Amino acid sequence: METAELLAGELLTNAYLYSDGPYTLRLRAMGSTRLRVGVWDSNPHIPAPFGADSPVAAPPSGAERGRGLFLVRAYAANWGGYPLGGTGLYGDAGGKLLWVEVRA
Repeated sequence: METAELLAGELLTNAYLYSDGPYTLRLRAMGSTRLRVGVWDSNPHIPAPFGADSPVAAPPSGAERGRGLFLVRAYAANWGGYPLGGTGLYGDAGGKLLWVEVRA
């Protein structure tokens, strides 16, 4: 489950850095072989690779930023994201939900 911890940390860090409001973590078993890690935050922007199929390049050696989304592409079995426009799912805050699935 180290992969789930790593990717949850990356998603939560991005929520902390790039949203001005609340954020939350949700874990969900997807059968007996996968775990879904989801992070909701109040920023509606969905970054690549979640909203696009464009490749995410490896960050330059020594770079202090840019590793999180690269790690998602390298270690997640699947990933996705979608906007939440006041659906009531997490209150009426809107924002987005980013998720990754890892093999259990």
